Amino acid sequence: MDYNWLDKNILIAEDIDVNFRFLEKILQDTGAIIKRVYNGQEAVDYCEENKNVDLVLMDIQMPGMDGYEASTLIKKTRPNLPIIAQTAHAIEGGREKGIESGCDEYIVKPININKLYATIDKYLK
Repeated sequence: MDYNWLDKNILIAEDIDVNFRFLEKILQDTGAIIKRVYNGQEAVDYCEENKNVDLVLMDIQMPGMDGYEASTLIKKTRPNLPIIAQTAHAIEGGREKGIESGCDEYIVKPININKLYATIDKYLK
């Protein structure tokens, strides 16, 4: 299935280069504009300064401020901004903690590409 998110702005909060490159590669043909930050504080700052962000892909385990705290802070100023949490550490209660923190979805790595596309499309339609 082809997805067309032309001119949609997706912020990827991901500290690990190989994970970012993977996401960037699978999103490159969708027309989306991809921006990257390396930690939770950068994600919060970017979302406050750039009101054109349409969706955030938020890694949970990042140095400094983690994805849970960043999501909570982002939702205080941007309550309608969709945040999709992604984590390699599927811990018990992690999904619930993500939702409580303001994440709209919670995806476990390794990421199922079709599930990721469908999840993003749900919020960018």
